[in-house]
Amino acid sequence: MTQATRSALMSVDSTLSENITATQDYIPIASTTNFSTSVVAEIESTNEVVSFTDISSNMTYYSQELDQQPTAAGWFGGRLDLTDDSTTAPDGTTTAWKAAQVSGSTIAGYIKQYPTVVNATTYTMSFFGKAGTDRNFLIFREAVSDASLNMTSFNLGAGTIGTTAAGHTANISAEADGWYRCSITFTTNANRAGDIVFYVSNTDSSVSVADNQGFIYLWGAQLEIAATATTYLPTTTTAPLYGLTDVTRGANGTTAASASSGDDIQQLPYALLNVDMPVRLQGLSVSSDGTGAGRLTLCDKIGTHLCDVDIPDTKIFDLDFGGGILFPNGIYIANSDNITAYTLYTSSYNSPNLTAGG
Repeated sequence: MTQATRSALMSVDSTLSENITATQDYIPIASTTNFSTSVVAEIESTNEVVSFTDISSNMTYYSQELDQQPTAAGWFGGRLDLTDDSTTAPDGTTTAWKAAQVSGSTIAGYIKQYPTVVNATTYTMSFFGKAGTDRNFLIFREAVSDASLNMTSFNLGAGTIGTTAAGHTANISAEADGWYRCSITFTTNANRAGDIVFYVSNTDSSVSVADNQGFIYLWGAQLEIAATATTYLPTTTTAPLYGLTDVTRGANGTTAASASSGDDIQQLPYALLNVDMPVRLQGLSVSSDGTGAGRLTLCDKIGTHLCDVDIPDTKIFDLDFGGGILFPNGIYIANSDNITAYTLYTSSYNSPNLTAGG
């Protein structure tokens, strides 16, 4: 029999950094340190349990508000007419921008930002683009690495990568309705301090264009310290944002609800550490912390809600489950409201279709 004990519960705690609605699929939090995608988290003010498949950050200012210009902490632009709410964005909202070349210019229109970056650090910059009329190419140019002023292009008509600058790793992924997420990964250099520019062009890696008013659609910029682009996390200010992304709301039978900035969010990732095998729960001991009625919720590794134990205030429960409760993918703690300590007693399980655990 295996015994797993947390006499002092080792939770991972943070707070919401913005208000959230009951339907949004991302949750901004003050710090994502030590959060794990392997188990669920709980918003304490509403008792909502959430699961998530990614953890993201975004250092781009006003990631969906390309009209925030000119400002030192926003977008700069030239030779483009920008029109908001022009078509359906990848998230299903009508928030995408039409970026049209102004008449009379044979140099590609652009928008850019001056990000704050750290030397010798790997970043990934991404943007969603969709081909329009006479403008199929979205070109990335950055001046913060050894690839400074070199350009990497993406053909939004064909869904392919064009010319790739030395020092850039480029990627393009198809989204719904003709959208593509384009990204470059690069490492910053101390001698480079500049901007990241996005050109709207009709040629591969060239800012010389025909004089017409062609356009493409743009949406959702993201700059992050990462080797690949993570799930998009929108920003509405000049502050970096961190959060849980690709979130399933109201997991484990809880109710999705709005919550306020500053509300606590907690994750208790461990009961039996790194157990992803069938385990039989034979019994448990659990004690209230004296601040009110408690609840201990057990789930498996993928967040499936399997068992609730409700404890009156100031009580200690010792439960014997007789033949035991089978957890096919290990035992994890999803919720521990007003609980000060618990001990789980488990044993291995064997069947023709399941691997033994212990």
